[in-house]
This record gives sequence, C-alpha cells and structure tokens, in this order.
Amino acid sequence: MSQSPHAVHYFLAARECEISRLDNVLQAGKLIGQLSHFVHVLQRERGSSNIWLCSEGLLFGEELAHRAAAVSQSMNNLFADLPALPPASALQPGAFRVYHRIGSMLMALESLPELRNQIHQRTISHQQAMQSFNTIIQQVLNLVYEVADIDADGQVASALVALFTFMQGKEYAGQERALASAGFASRNFSDSGRQLMVELIAAQESCLTSFAGFADTGILATWLQQEGKSSEFERLRRLACTGAPGEEDTVLNWFALASQRLDLMKIVEDKLINKVMHLCQQSLLRVQSSNTDDPQTLAGVIVPAEKPVAAYFAATPHNEADEDTGLPPQLNRSLLNLIQHQAHRLKTLDNELAGLRATLMERKTIEQAKALLMQYQGLTEEQAWHLLRKTAMNQNKKVVEIAQAMLDVSTVFTSTP
Repeated sequence: MSQSPHAVHYFLAARECEISRLDNVLQAGKLIGQLSHFVHVLQRERGSSNIWLCSEGLLFGEELAHRAAAVSQSMNNLFADLPALPPASALQPGAFRVYHRIGSMLMALESLPELRNQIHQRTISHQQAMQSFNTIIQQVLNLVYEVADIDADGQVASALVALFTFMQGKEYAGQERALASAGFASRNFSDSGRQLMVELIAAQESCLTSFAGFADTGILATWLQQEGKSSEFERLRRLACTGAPGEEDTVLNWFALASQRLDLMKIVEDKLINKVMHLCQQSLLRVQSSNTDDPQTLAGVIVPAEKPVAAYFAATPHNEADEDTGLPPQLNRSLLNLIQHQAHRLKTLDNELAGLRATLMERKTIEQAKALLMQYQGLTEEQAWHLLRKTAMNQNKKVVEIAQAMLDVSTVFTSTP
C-alpha cells in the first residue's frame, strides 16, 4: 500500500524553488552591476573619441588610451561574471533569450579594436564613430533588460524597473555629452545635430520620470539633491540646442560638467543595484530561516495568504481602496481581467507591476524592430526610429503596434529563397 503524500514535503520543495529563484535574482544583480560599469566606461570613451575626432587630433590624445584601458579592464571583469554555458543536455529553453543577447553583445564588441584603430587614424567621421559606440552600448543595455526580466515581484520588480529606466536615461545623457562635445570641438552644430540634442534631452526626462515613479524615496532624494544640472551646464545645453559654437574652451567645460553629471548618475545607479540586491538578500534570509518542521510556517513564508478566487465573483461590493488582488503575479493580467469582466466589477487595473512589465515589453519590441531595419535596410538607429514613428503617424497607430507588425512578418527579412 502506497504511503499518502505529506504537505510538508511539497512545502519543502517550494522552499527550495524559492531559494533557487532568489539566488538567480542575486546573480542577475551582480551581472547587472558589471554591465552598468562597462556601459559607464564605454560612454566615456565615446565622448573622448568625439572630441579627438572633431578637434582634428588636437585634444584628448592621451585620454583615448586611458579610456581604452579602462574599457578593457571592465570588459575582463564582465566576462568573468558571464553565466557559464552548461552541457548541451542541461541547457534550459528559458535561457534562450539571455544567451542570444550575450552572443549579440560579444559579436558587437568584436568590432571595438577596428573602431579604435579608425578613430586613432582619423579615418572615420565622428558621426560614424558615435553610431558604432551607440550600437555597442545598446547591445550591452539589451542584455541588462534581458537579465532584469526575471521572475521578480513586489518591491524587487519595482526596484528593477527604477534601475533600467535610469540606466536608459543615463545612456541618453551620455549620447548628449558626446554629441555636444563634437559640436563644440568642431565649432559647428548641424540642423540634425541640434534636433537630436532636443530629442535626447526629452528622452532623458521621460526615463527619469519613469524612474521617479518606481524608485525608493531615499534614492530618489539622492538624485534630486545631486542631479548635477548647474546653471553653467544648462547654459551650455542651450548653446548646443541653438547651434552657437561657444568659446575655444567651451568643449572642455562642457565635457567636464556633463561627465560630472554622468558620474553622479553612476552613483545613483549603483545605489539602485544595491537596493535590488538588498531586497533579494532579505527575502532569501527570510526563506532560509523558515522553520522546516512546521508546515503552517512554511506555507506562510513561501506564499503569503491569498484571497480566495471565488471572492471576486461575489455579488457584494468590496473595498475598492484595497489594492491587494490576492492573486499570484502571473494571474494578475489574465485571470483577474476575466473575473472582473464576468463580475462587471469596476476595480482599478493600473497595477504598477503590470504597467512596468508592459512598458518593458513595448521597449523590447521597438528595439527589435529597429534592429531589423538597421540590419536589413541599412538604416542608422535614428533613421530606423524616425521611420517607425512616421509609419505609426501615417497609419494612426502606436509605434509599438507598427514594431510588432514588423516582427510578425520578420521572416520576410530573414528567409532565404
């Protein structure tokens, strides 16, 4: 006669799964920290390269060697923290996208030595050099987004969204530094350059607004106190947006102020990463210290008490101020919507986690569509974005809808006759 299963055995299995999940989040946080530093030094090399090229080799010659060395050191540290490839028999299907992103990043980094050689020989324009750096950095950020797209909920998920929206805002700030450095060094701002400056500033503000909506109050206060936009920084910004060349030393002043701001952003970025790690460590400690002999304790630690699903079908009204759905996160957007539709409820659907996950998916979709256009139509990233936006306006649709439609028929681009 077979022995009846015991609840505690399943609770113990759930406990081990939760510990494994939290370990994965911690490893992801460590990798994101390395990626964050790598992006920071790449951004610095991009800006220095623009000044070197646009000053016709008069400025930042020694700086280029220092920046390249810093990038190489950071790259080695990053490679040491990349997830090891398991045997083919142990590969997990769910890891496909992470491995693909790592491969794409490594392939982009292979172009770095030749790019540096062209910059040193000044056989490449600053626009081409900047676009090459932008592409490399975007591949690194794409890996950040993929690594951050992990099974996290509650405070950890909010902290992750605050982190990657801030990182994207910092990248726009880095592009702004490089673009204006080129204009001030050459003492010439094209119409397209001025327009791009305006767009980069607007993109930063959009990302920072999203960051503010999810960031811990202490970290947000740190950023607002140290944002680094001095009156002189704003004055030079206006000069760049209006196309004024500035004085002879304007490029050095601008680069110093913009770099100071980016360094402050890196401090905030590190705080955001530490916040994610701290929250995960707290959760891990709570689960690991649970009483493995008490099924009731294990049940409460692994999954907090949930509201019965049947309660959502009840005819009696409930407190609309109660924001706790009581459903597991993976059911929030599907089952809860169905329940609310069937019960004709008027419960608010603006759940922060659902919103942030939707935002992340939209961003991924648009980036993938841009990559297709860049690869198969020979467009720059800026041209690809403008084409998507123009098509969306012409068809009275959202950019993400156009991007998704393009991905749906992507076999047209990739198939061979």
